[in-house]
Amino acid sequence: MRRRGLILGGVPLFLLGHGAARAQSQIGDTPLPFLQDKQPDKQMAALDDRFSPFTRIVLDRWGDPVLPDAPAFVPAALTADQANTQFPYDGVIAGMLIPPPAQDGIPRLVMVLATPDIPARMVFPPGQDNPAVAGRMQGVTVVNLQYLGGRWLTVDGGYQSRRLSDATLCAISGPASGAIGTSVQGVLAPETGSATPWGSVLLAEGHSGAWLTRLADVGYGYGDPTQAARFGWLVELDAFNPNDIPIKRTALGRIPRGGVAAAQTADGRPVVFFTQDAPAGALFRFIGTTNATAGTALDSGTLAVARLSGNGIKWVDLGDDVPTLVGLAGAAQVAGAEMFDAPGGLALSADGRSLYMACGGNPARTTPDALNPRAGDDNGHIIEFSLPGGDATAPGFAAAPVLVAGQPGVDPGTQYPPTAPYWLRKPRTLALDHAGLLWIGTDQRGDTARMADGLFTWSPGMLGQAYQAPTGAAMGGAAFAPAGQTVFAMVRHPGATPEASYNFPATRWPTLRPDMPPQSTLIGLVSG
Repeated sequence: MRRRGLILGGVPLFLLGHGAARAQSQIGDTPLPFLQDKQPDKQMAALDDRFSPFTRIVLDRWGDPVLPDAPAFVPAALTADQANTQFPYDGVIAGMLIPPPAQDGIPRLVMVLATPDIPARMVFPPGQDNPAVAGRMQGVTVVNLQYLGGRWLTVDGGYQSRRLSDATLCAISGPASGAIGTSVQGVLAPETGSATPWGSVLLAEGHSGAWLTRLADVGYGYGDPTQAARFGWLVELDAFNPNDIPIKRTALGRIPRGGVAAAQTADGRPVVFFTQDAPAGALFRFIGTTNATAGTALDSGTLAVARLSGNGIKWVDLGDDVPTLVGLAGAAQVAGAEMFDAPGGLALSADGRSLYMACGGNPARTTPDALNPRAGDDNGHIIEFSLPGGDATAPGFAAAPVLVAGQPGVDPGTQYPPTAPYWLRKPRTLALDHAGLLWIGTDQRGDTARMADGLFTWSPGMLGQAYQAPTGAAMGGAAFAPAGQTVFAMVRHPGATPEASYNFPATRWPTLRPDMPPQSTLIGLVSG
Protein backbone atom coordinates (compact mmCIF):
# COMPACT_ATOMS: atom_id res chain seq x y z
CA MET A 1 0.00 0.00 0.00
CA ARG A 2 1.17 3.52 -0.78
CA ARG A 3 0.26 6.61 1.22
CA ARG A 4 -0.25 9.95 -0.50
CA GLY A 5 -0.62 13.41 0.99
CA LEU A 6 0.85 16.19 -1.15
CA ILE A 7 0.95 19.69 0.31
CA LEU A 8 0.32 22.39 -2.26
CA GLY A 9 0.49 25.78 -0.65
CA GLY A 10 0.36 27.22 2.79
CA VAL A 11 1.12 30.88 2.18
CA PRO A 12 -2.04 32.94 2.79
CA LEU A 13 -3.52 34.19 -0.48
CA PHE A 14 -6.71 35.70 0.85
CA LEU A 15 -8.51 36.09 4.15
CA LEU A 16 -11.76 34.67 5.36
CA GLY A 17 -14.63 37.11 5.98
CA HIS A 18 -17.49 36.69 8.44
CA GLY A 19 -19.10 40.10 8.70
CA ALA A 20 -18.03 42.71 11.20
CA ALA A 21 -16.97 40.37 13.97
CA ARG A 22 -14.21 37.80 14.27
CA ALA A 23 -15.66 34.31 14.70
CA GLN A 24 -14.52 30.75 15.13
CA SER A 25 -15.72 27.36 13.90
CA GLN A 26 -14.84 24.10 15.57
CA ILE A 27 -13.42 21.35 13.35
CA GLY A 28 -12.80 18.47 15.69
CA ASP A 29 -11.28 19.91 18.88
CA THR A 30 -9.37 22.82 17.34
CA PRO A 31 -10.92 26.22 16.57
CA LEU A 32 -10.50 27.58 13.05
CA PRO A 33 -9.87 31.32 12.75
CA PHE A 34 -12.00 33.38 10.40
CA LEU A 35 -10.63 36.71 9.28
CA GLN A 36 -11.93 39.54 7.13
CA ASP A 37 -11.31 40.57 3.55
CA LYS A 38 -13.63 43.08 1.93
CA GLN A 39 -12.05 43.13 -1.53
CA PRO A 40 -14.79 41.98 -3.94
CA ASP A 41 -12.32 41.50 -6.82
CA LYS A 42 -10.86 38.62 -4.85
CA GLN A 43 -13.93 36.60 -5.84
CA MET A 44 -13.08 36.64 -9.54
CA ALA A 45 -11.94 33.27 -10.90
CA ALA A 46 -8.22 32.75 -11.47
CA LEU A 47 -5.96 30.00 -12.81
CA ASP A 48 -5.09 28.91 -9.27
CA ASP A 49 -7.18 28.42 -6.15
CA ARG A 50 -7.16 30.47 -2.91
CA PHE A 51 -7.40 28.99 0.55
CA SER A 52 -5.98 31.24 3.27
CA PRO A 53 -5.75 30.88 6.26
CA PHE A 54 -5.59 27.16 5.58
CA THR A 55 -2.90 24.92 4.19
CA ARG A 56 -4.32 22.99 1.27
CA ILE A 57 -3.28 19.37 0.79
CA VAL A 58 -4.04 17.20 -2.22
CA LEU A 59 -5.41 13.77 -1.32
CA ASP A 60 -6.55 12.37 -4.67
CA ARG A 61 -6.49 13.67 -8.23
CA TRP A 62 -7.90 12.34 -11.47
CA GLY A 63 -5.54 9.53 -12.45
CA ASP A 64 -4.18 8.75 -8.99
CA PRO A 65 -4.33 5.04 -8.10
CA VAL A 66 -7.31 3.76 -6.14
CA LEU A 67 -6.49 0.06 -6.47
CA PRO A 68 -2.99 -1.40 -6.01
CA ASP A 69 -2.77 -2.68 -9.59
CA ALA A 70 -3.58 0.68 -11.19
CA PRO A 71 -1.44 1.43 -14.26
CA ALA A 72 0.32 4.73 -14.84
CA PHE A 73 -1.94 7.68 -15.64
CA VAL A 74 -1.80 8.41 -19.37
CA PRO A 75 -4.50 11.08 -19.84
CA ALA A 76 -4.07 11.37 -23.61
CA ALA A 77 -4.70 7.63 -24.09
CA LEU A 78 -7.23 6.53 -21.48
CA THR A 79 -8.15 2.87 -21.23
CA ALA A 80 -10.81 0.89 -19.40
CA ASP A 81 -8.03 -0.47 -17.18
CA GLN A 82 -7.16 3.05 -16.06
CA ALA A 83 -10.82 3.91 -15.51
CA ASN A 84 -11.38 0.75 -13.45
CA THR A 85 -8.52 1.42 -11.03
CA GLN A 86 -7.82 5.17 -10.90
CA PHE A 87 -9.43 8.17 -9.25
CA PRO A 88 -11.98 9.42 -11.81
CA TYR A 89 -12.58 12.69 -13.56
CA ASP A 90 -15.11 14.68 -11.48
CA GLY A 91 -16.71 13.76 -8.18
CA VAL A 92 -19.07 14.71 -5.36
CA ILE A 93 -18.57 13.70 -1.72
CA ALA A 94 -21.38 11.24 -1.07
CA GLY A 95 -20.45 10.21 2.45
CA MET A 96 -17.66 9.74 4.97
CA LEU A 97 -17.56 6.95 7.55
CA ILE A 98 -15.37 6.14 10.54
CA PRO A 99 -14.38 2.45 10.55
CA PRO A 100 -13.96 0.50 13.81
CA PRO A 101 -10.65 1.28 15.56
CA ALA A 102 -7.71 -0.88 14.53
CA GLN A 103 -5.16 -2.40 16.88
CA ASP A 104 -2.45 -0.03 15.66
CA GLY A 105 -4.45 2.96 16.94
CA ILE A 106 -4.15 4.89 13.65
CA PRO A 107 -7.26 7.01 12.94
CA ARG A 108 -8.88 6.03 9.64
CA LEU A 109 -11.74 7.19 7.44
CA VAL A 110 -13.61 5.75 4.47
CA MET A 111 -14.59 8.37 1.89
CA VAL A 112 -17.24 7.66 -0.76
CA LEU A 113 -17.54 9.86 -3.86
CA ALA A 114 -20.04 9.90 -6.73
CA THR A 115 -19.10 10.69 -10.34
CA PRO A 116 -22.20 11.61 -12.36
CA ASP A 117 -20.72 12.58 -15.72
CA ILE A 118 -17.66 12.21 -17.93
CA PRO A 119 -17.76 15.02 -20.54
CA ALA A 120 -16.03 13.84 -23.71
CA ARG A 121 -14.83 17.35 -24.57
CA MET A 122 -12.76 17.53 -21.36
CA VAL A 123 -11.60 13.92 -21.08
CA PHE A 124 -10.86 12.61 -24.57
CA PRO A 125 -8.61 14.44 -27.03
CA PRO A 126 -9.78 15.81 -29.41
CA GLY A 127 -13.27 15.41 -27.88
CA GLN A 128 -14.07 12.09 -29.57
CA ASP A 129 -16.16 10.08 -27.10
CA ASN A 130 -15.08 6.65 -25.88
CA PRO A 131 -18.19 5.25 -24.16
CA ALA A 132 -16.50 2.05 -23.00
CA VAL A 133 -13.98 4.07 -20.98
CA ALA A 134 -16.47 6.75 -19.89
CA GLY A 135 -18.87 4.15 -18.48
CA ARG A 136 -16.13 2.71 -16.29
CA MET A 137 -14.98 6.14 -15.11
CA GLN A 138 -18.43 7.34 -13.99
CA GLY A 139 -19.93 5.74 -10.90
CA VAL A 140 -18.68 5.51 -7.32
CA THR A 141 -15.22 5.62 -5.75
CA VAL A 142 -14.39 4.40 -2.23
CA VAL A 143 -11.02 5.50 -0.82
CA ASN A 144 -9.24 4.93 2.48
CA LEU A 145 -7.70 7.77 4.48
CA GLN A 146 -5.49 7.53 7.54
CA TYR A 147 -3.93 10.06 9.89
CA LEU A 148 -0.13 9.86 10.08
CA GLY A 149 2.56 12.42 10.73
CA GLY A 150 0.07 15.12 11.64
CA ARG A 151 -2.00 14.97 8.45
CA TRP A 152 -4.54 12.86 6.60
CA LEU A 153 -3.16 10.68 3.80
CA THR A 154 -4.75 8.57 1.07
CA VAL A 155 -3.95 4.87 1.27
CA ASP A 156 -3.61 3.59 -2.29
CA GLY A 157 -5.08 0.13 -2.43
CA GLY A 158 -6.60 0.33 1.05
CA TYR A 159 -8.83 -2.49 2.27
CA GLN A 160 -12.14 -0.82 1.37
CA SER A 161 -10.88 0.94 -1.76
CA ARG A 162 -12.97 0.07 -4.79
CA ARG A 163 -14.75 1.46 -7.83
CA LEU A 164 -18.38 0.92 -8.87
CA SER A 165 -19.30 1.59 -12.49
CA ASP A 166 -21.41 0.42 -15.41
CA ALA A 167 -19.90 -3.04 -14.89
CA THR A 168 -20.98 -3.44 -11.24
CA LEU A 169 -23.62 -6.04 -10.37
CA CYS A 170 -26.43 -4.57 -8.24
CA ALA A 171 -29.40 -6.11 -6.49
CA ILE A 172 -32.87 -4.55 -6.71
CA SER A 173 -35.19 -4.75 -3.71
CA GLY A 174 -38.50 -3.38 -2.53
CA PRO A 175 -41.98 -3.07 -4.01
CA ALA A 176 -40.97 -2.51 -7.65
CA SER A 177 -38.47 -5.36 -7.88
CA GLY A 178 -41.12 -7.85 -8.92
CA ALA A 179 -42.00 -5.72 -11.93
CA ILE A 180 -38.54 -4.54 -13.06
CA GLY A 181 -36.32 -7.41 -11.90
CA THR A 182 -34.17 -8.24 -8.89
CA SER A 183 -30.74 -7.50 -10.35
CA VAL A 184 -29.07 -5.24 -12.88
CA GLN A 185 -25.61 -4.48 -14.17
CA GLY A 186 -24.41 -0.98 -13.36
CA VAL A 187 -24.61 2.10 -11.17
CA LEU A 188 -25.25 5.00 -13.55
CA ALA A 189 -25.00 8.77 -13.09
CA PRO A 190 -24.84 8.95 -9.26
CA GLU A 191 -25.36 12.64 -8.46
CA THR A 192 -25.09 12.77 -4.69
CA GLY A 193 -25.35 10.72 -1.53
CA SER A 194 -25.35 10.57 2.23
CA ALA A 195 -23.81 8.56 5.02
CA THR A 196 -26.48 7.09 7.28
CA PRO A 197 -26.66 6.82 11.10
CA TRP A 198 -26.87 3.04 10.69
CA GLY A 199 -23.49 2.81 8.93
CA SER A 200 -24.24 2.58 5.20
CA VAL A 201 -23.99 5.10 2.38
CA LEU A 202 -26.90 6.08 0.15
CA LEU A 203 -26.01 6.89 -3.47
CA ALA A 204 -28.53 8.64 -5.69
CA GLU A 205 -28.59 7.66 -9.34
CA GLY A 206 -29.45 10.77 -11.33
CA HIS A 207 -30.29 11.41 -14.98
CA SER A 208 -29.40 7.97 -16.30
CA GLY A 209 -31.17 8.26 -19.67
CA ALA A 210 -28.23 9.97 -21.37
CA TRP A 211 -25.90 7.26 -20.09
CA LEU A 212 -28.14 4.47 -21.39
CA THR A 213 -28.02 6.06 -24.84
CA ARG A 214 -24.27 6.64 -24.60
CA LEU A 215 -23.61 3.04 -23.55
CA ALA A 216 -26.10 1.41 -25.92
CA ASP A 217 -23.36 -0.27 -27.98
CA VAL A 218 -21.07 -1.12 -25.06
CA GLY A 219 -22.95 -4.10 -23.66
CA TYR A 220 -24.97 -5.19 -20.61
CA GLY A 221 -28.15 -4.68 -22.64
CA TYR A 222 -28.14 -0.90 -22.18
CA GLY A 223 -29.64 -0.49 -25.64
CA ASP A 224 -32.78 -2.34 -24.50
CA PRO A 225 -35.52 0.21 -23.63
CA THR A 226 -36.73 -1.98 -20.79
CA GLN A 227 -33.45 -1.33 -18.95
CA ALA A 228 -34.41 2.27 -18.16
CA ALA A 229 -36.68 1.27 -15.25
CA ARG A 230 -33.70 -0.32 -13.47
CA PHE A 231 -31.85 2.99 -13.11
CA GLY A 232 -32.62 6.22 -11.30
CA TRP A 233 -32.96 4.66 -7.83
CA LEU A 234 -31.38 5.26 -4.44
CA VAL A 235 -28.57 2.73 -3.99
CA GLU A 236 -27.47 1.52 -0.55
CA LEU A 237 -23.85 0.43 -0.09
CA ASP A 238 -21.94 -1.05 2.83
CA ALA A 239 -18.70 0.85 2.21
CA PHE A 240 -16.85 -1.07 4.94
CA ASN A 241 -17.26 -4.34 3.01
CA PRO A 242 -15.28 -4.32 -0.25
CA ASN A 243 -17.32 -7.29 -1.50
CA ASP A 244 -20.73 -5.78 -0.76
CA ILE A 245 -23.29 -5.90 -3.57
CA PRO A 246 -25.03 -2.50 -3.86
CA ILE A 247 -28.81 -2.61 -3.47
CA LYS A 248 -31.21 -0.35 -5.35
CA ARG A 249 -34.04 0.46 -2.92
CA THR A 250 -37.24 0.92 -4.93
CA ALA A 251 -39.44 1.85 -1.94
CA LEU A 252 -37.92 5.35 -2.13
CA GLY A 253 -39.07 5.88 -5.71
CA ARG A 254 -37.37 6.45 -9.04
CA ILE A 255 -36.36 10.06 -9.61
CA PRO A 256 -33.11 12.02 -10.26
CA ARG A 257 -32.00 13.35 -6.89
CA GLY A 258 -30.06 16.53 -6.13
CA GLY A 259 -29.55 15.92 -2.41
CA VAL A 260 -30.00 13.22 0.24
CA ALA A 261 -29.96 13.36 4.05
CA ALA A 262 -30.55 10.44 6.41
CA ALA A 263 -31.74 10.36 10.03
CA GLN A 264 -32.99 7.83 12.54
CA THR A 265 -36.00 8.06 14.84
CA ALA A 266 -35.80 7.55 18.59
CA ASP A 267 -37.17 4.03 18.13
CA GLY A 268 -34.58 3.23 15.43
CA ARG A 269 -36.50 3.64 12.17
CA PRO A 270 -34.76 5.20 9.15
CA VAL A 271 -35.82 8.58 7.77
CA VAL A 272 -34.50 9.73 4.40
CA PHE A 273 -35.04 13.19 2.90
CA PHE A 274 -34.23 13.82 -0.76
CA THR A 275 -34.72 16.47 -3.43
CA GLN A 276 -35.72 16.15 -7.06
CA ASP A 277 -32.92 17.29 -9.39
CA ALA A 278 -34.92 19.51 -11.76
CA PRO A 279 -35.33 23.25 -12.49
CA ALA A 280 -38.62 22.97 -10.57
CA GLY A 281 -38.31 20.06 -8.17
CA ALA A 282 -39.95 18.61 -5.08
CA LEU A 283 -38.76 17.63 -1.60
CA PHE A 284 -39.54 14.08 -0.42
CA ARG A 285 -39.40 12.10 2.82
CA PHE A 286 -39.32 8.35 3.43
CA ILE A 287 -39.98 6.83 6.88
CA GLY A 288 -39.18 3.14 7.27
CA THR A 289 -41.42 0.78 9.19
CA THR A 290 -38.68 -1.33 10.82
CA ASN A 291 -35.42 -0.69 12.64
CA ALA A 292 -32.74 0.81 10.40
CA THR A 293 -30.27 -1.94 11.27
CA ALA A 294 -32.55 -4.54 9.71
CA GLY A 295 -31.36 -5.48 6.26
CA THR A 296 -34.70 -4.61 4.68
CA ALA A 297 -35.45 -1.38 6.57
CA LEU A 298 -35.54 0.67 3.36
CA ASP A 299 -37.84 -1.77 1.57
CA SER A 300 -41.09 -0.72 3.24
CA GLY A 301 -42.36 2.50 4.70
CA THR A 302 -44.19 5.75 3.99
CA LEU A 303 -43.12 7.96 1.11
CA ALA A 304 -44.32 11.58 1.22
CA VAL A 305 -43.83 14.86 -0.61
CA ALA A 306 -43.73 18.42 0.78
CA ARG A 307 -46.63 20.78 0.02
CA LEU A 308 -46.59 24.50 0.81
CA SER A 309 -48.68 25.27 3.87
CA GLY A 310 -48.78 28.60 5.72
CA ASN A 311 -45.31 29.45 6.99
CA GLY A 312 -43.83 26.12 5.99
CA ILE A 313 -44.68 22.72 4.55
CA LYS A 314 -46.90 19.78 5.34
CA TRP A 315 -46.15 16.22 4.26
CA VAL A 316 -48.56 14.50 1.87
CA ASP A 317 -48.32 10.71 1.78
CA LEU A 318 -47.86 9.00 -1.58
CA GLY A 319 -48.62 5.41 -2.45
CA ASP A 320 -46.22 2.48 -2.56
CA ASP A 321 -47.65 0.95 -5.72
CA VAL A 322 -45.32 0.37 -8.65
CA PRO A 323 -46.75 3.13 -10.92
CA THR A 324 -46.25 5.69 -8.15
CA LEU A 325 -42.70 4.55 -7.37
CA VAL A 326 -41.57 4.35 -11.00
CA GLY A 327 -43.28 7.63 -11.91
CA LEU A 328 -42.51 9.52 -8.70
CA ALA A 329 -42.21 12.95 -10.32
CA GLY A 330 -45.71 12.71 -11.77
CA ALA A 331 -47.13 11.42 -8.49
CA ALA A 332 -45.64 14.41 -6.67
CA GLN A 333 -47.29 16.86 -9.04
CA VAL A 334 -50.66 15.15 -8.68
CA ALA A 335 -50.29 15.46 -4.88
CA GLY A 336 -49.82 19.23 -5.18
CA ALA A 337 -46.15 19.22 -4.24
CA GLU A 338 -44.33 22.49 -3.74
CA MET A 339 -41.94 23.00 -6.66
CA PHE A 340 -38.66 24.50 -5.45
CA ASP A 341 -36.17 26.38 -7.62
CA ALA A 342 -33.61 23.71 -8.60
CA PRO A 343 -33.43 22.00 -5.19
CA GLY A 344 -30.07 20.41 -4.46
CA GLY A 345 -28.06 19.55 -1.38
CA LEU A 346 -29.50 18.87 2.07
CA ALA A 347 -27.93 19.08 5.52
CA LEU A 348 -29.51 17.97 8.80
CA SER A 349 -28.30 19.46 12.08
CA ALA A 350 -26.84 17.19 14.76
CA ASP A 351 -29.76 17.85 17.11
CA GLY A 352 -32.24 17.04 14.35
CA ARG A 353 -34.01 20.39 14.67
CA SER A 354 -32.99 22.01 11.36
CA LEU A 355 -32.92 20.75 7.79
CA TYR A 356 -31.21 23.02 5.26
CA MET A 357 -31.83 22.85 1.52
CA ALA A 358 -29.88 24.54 -1.27
CA CYS A 359 -31.80 25.86 -4.28
CA GLY A 360 -29.93 26.84 -7.44
CA GLY A 361 -32.51 29.22 -8.91
CA ASN A 362 -35.10 28.88 -11.67
CA PRO A 363 -35.27 31.60 -14.36
CA ALA A 364 -38.58 30.15 -15.58
CA ARG A 365 -40.43 30.89 -12.33
CA THR A 366 -43.07 33.60 -12.84
CA THR A 367 -44.75 33.69 -9.42
CA PRO A 368 -42.72 33.87 -6.19
CA ASP A 369 -43.95 32.26 -2.98
CA ALA A 370 -42.87 32.05 0.64
CA LEU A 371 -40.10 29.53 -0.01
CA ASN A 372 -39.09 30.66 -3.51
CA PRO A 373 -38.92 34.43 -3.05
CA ARG A 374 -37.98 35.60 -6.57
CA ALA A 375 -39.29 35.24 -10.10
CA GLY A 376 -36.87 34.75 -12.98
CA ASP A 377 -33.99 34.08 -10.60
CA ASP A 378 -30.76 32.39 -11.67
CA ASN A 379 -28.79 32.83 -8.42
CA GLY A 380 -30.54 30.60 -5.88
CA HIS A 381 -31.20 30.60 -2.15
CA ILE A 382 -31.05 28.42 0.97
CA ILE A 383 -34.08 27.35 3.03
CA GLU A 384 -34.13 26.25 6.66
CA PHE A 385 -36.86 23.82 7.72
CA SER A 386 -37.52 23.66 11.47
CA LEU A 387 -38.37 20.17 12.73
CA PRO A 388 -40.63 20.47 15.79
CA GLY A 389 -38.82 19.01 18.78
CA GLY A 390 -36.32 17.42 16.42
CA ASP A 391 -39.01 15.05 15.16
CA ALA A 392 -38.16 14.10 11.57
CA THR A 393 -41.51 12.30 11.26
CA ALA A 394 -43.66 15.35 12.18
CA PRO A 395 -46.59 16.06 9.81
CA GLY A 396 -45.29 19.55 8.98
CA PHE A 397 -42.22 21.78 9.29
CA ALA A 398 -41.96 25.56 9.57
CA ALA A 399 -39.65 26.96 6.89
CA ALA A 400 -38.12 30.18 5.57
CA PRO A 401 -35.27 31.30 3.30
CA VAL A 402 -32.19 32.20 5.36
CA LEU A 403 -29.91 33.28 2.49
CA VAL A 404 -30.94 34.68 -0.90
CA ALA A 405 -27.99 34.58 -3.28
CA GLY A 406 -26.78 36.97 -5.95
CA GLN A 407 -24.69 40.13 -6.16
CA PRO A 408 -25.96 42.86 -3.83
CA GLY A 409 -26.83 46.01 -5.72
CA VAL A 410 -27.04 44.09 -8.99
CA ASP A 411 -29.42 41.18 -8.38
CA PRO A 412 -32.64 42.27 -6.64
CA GLY A 413 -33.85 40.64 -3.44
CA THR A 414 -30.53 39.34 -2.11
CA GLN A 415 -30.48 38.45 1.59
CA TYR A 416 -27.18 38.20 3.49
CA PRO A 417 -26.07 38.83 7.06
CA PRO A 418 -25.36 42.54 7.69
CA THR A 419 -21.91 43.73 6.51
CA ALA A 420 -21.15 40.35 4.92
CA PRO A 421 -18.03 40.93 2.78
CA TYR A 422 -18.81 38.10 0.33
CA TRP A 423 -21.61 37.08 -1.98
CA LEU A 424 -22.33 33.84 -3.82
CA ARG A 425 -24.29 32.25 -6.65
CA LYS A 426 -25.76 28.80 -7.26
CA PRO A 427 -25.55 27.02 -3.88
CA ARG A 428 -25.50 23.29 -4.55
CA THR A 429 -23.95 21.27 -1.71
CA LEU A 430 -24.44 21.75 2.05
CA ALA A 431 -22.63 20.31 5.06
CA LEU A 432 -22.72 21.14 8.78
CA ASP A 433 -19.51 20.98 10.79
CA HIS A 434 -19.17 19.87 14.40
CA ALA A 435 -20.00 23.37 15.69
CA GLY A 436 -23.13 23.69 13.52
CA LEU A 437 -21.58 26.05 10.94
CA LEU A 438 -23.10 25.53 7.48
CA TRP A 439 -20.60 25.01 4.66
CA ILE A 440 -22.03 25.91 1.24
CA GLY A 441 -20.52 24.63 -2.00
CA THR A 442 -21.46 26.53 -5.14
CA ASP A 443 -21.75 25.15 -8.67
CA GLN A 444 -22.20 27.39 -11.73
CA ARG A 445 -21.56 24.42 -14.05
CA GLY A 446 -18.21 25.80 -15.15
CA ASP A 447 -19.47 29.27 -16.04
CA THR A 448 -17.34 31.26 -13.61
CA ALA A 449 -17.23 34.52 -15.61
CA ARG A 450 -19.12 36.50 -12.93
CA MET A 451 -17.29 35.01 -9.94
CA ALA A 452 -15.38 31.93 -8.86
CA ASP A 453 -17.18 29.02 -7.26
CA GLY A 454 -16.10 28.08 -3.77
CA LEU A 455 -16.84 26.97 -0.24
CA PHE A 456 -18.70 29.50 1.89
CA THR A 457 -19.55 29.38 5.58
CA TRP A 458 -22.81 30.62 7.08
CA SER A 459 -24.52 30.93 10.42
CA PRO A 460 -27.09 33.54 11.50
CA GLY A 461 -25.39 36.95 11.26
CA MET A 462 -22.25 35.59 9.64
CA LEU A 463 -21.02 34.78 6.11
CA GLY A 464 -17.50 33.98 5.00
CA GLN A 465 -15.52 32.20 2.32
CA ALA A 466 -13.21 29.32 3.19
CA TYR A 467 -12.01 28.29 -0.28
CA GLN A 468 -12.06 29.73 -3.78
CA ALA A 469 -11.90 27.27 -6.67
CA PRO A 470 -9.94 27.89 -9.88
CA THR A 471 -11.63 29.03 -13.07
CA GLY A 472 -14.18 26.60 -14.50
CA ALA A 473 -14.27 24.54 -11.30
CA ALA A 474 -17.23 23.88 -8.99
CA MET A 475 -17.42 22.45 -5.49
CA GLY A 476 -18.54 18.88 -4.86
CA GLY A 477 -19.25 19.03 -1.15
CA ALA A 478 -17.39 19.11 2.15
CA ALA A 479 -16.81 16.72 5.07
CA PHE A 480 -15.07 17.12 8.41
CA ALA A 481 -12.45 15.07 10.20
CA PRO A 482 -13.83 13.71 13.49
CA ALA A 483 -10.81 15.14 15.33
CA GLY A 484 -8.08 17.51 14.25
CA GLN A 485 -8.20 20.49 11.96
CA THR A 486 -9.11 19.21 8.50
CA VAL A 487 -12.00 20.03 6.18
CA PHE A 488 -12.25 17.69 3.19
CA ALA A 489 -13.63 19.12 -0.05
CA MET A 490 -14.01 18.04 -3.67
CA VAL A 491 -12.96 20.42 -6.46
CA ARG A 492 -14.89 19.47 -9.59
CA HIS A 493 -13.85 19.82 -13.25
CA PRO A 494 -11.33 22.71 -13.04
CA GLY A 495 -10.82 24.49 -16.36
CA ALA A 496 -14.15 23.24 -17.76
CA THR A 497 -15.63 26.58 -18.78
CA PRO A 498 -18.38 26.37 -21.41
CA GLU A 499 -15.93 26.93 -24.30
CA ALA A 500 -13.09 24.75 -22.94
CA SER A 501 -11.85 21.37 -24.17
CA TYR A 502 -9.21 18.78 -23.30
CA ASN A 503 -6.68 20.51 -25.56
CA PHE A 504 -7.69 24.02 -24.53
CA PRO A 505 -8.75 24.08 -20.86
CA ALA A 506 -9.24 27.37 -19.03
CA THR A 507 -6.66 26.27 -16.43
CA ARG A 508 -4.43 23.25 -15.86
CA TRP A 509 -4.93 23.23 -12.10
CA PRO A 510 -3.68 21.76 -9.80
CA THR A 511 -0.31 21.10 -11.44
CA LEU A 512 -0.47 24.15 -13.77
CA ARG A 513 1.87 22.18 -16.03
CA PRO A 514 1.47 22.53 -19.83
CA ASP A 515 1.82 18.75 -20.27
CA MET A 516 -0.98 17.88 -17.81
CA PRO A 517 -4.76 18.31 -18.12
CA PRO A 518 -6.75 19.91 -15.30
CA GLN A 519 -7.65 17.33 -12.65
CA SER A 520 -10.66 17.12 -10.37
CA THR A 521 -9.17 16.84 -6.90
CA LEU A 522 -10.09 15.76 -3.39
CA ILE A 523 -8.40 18.27 -1.08
CA GLY A 524 -7.94 18.82 2.63
CA LEU A 525 -8.02 22.30 4.18
CA VAL A 526 -5.86 22.25 7.29
CA SER A 527 -5.86 25.05 9.84
CA GLY A 528 -2.94 25.98 12.05
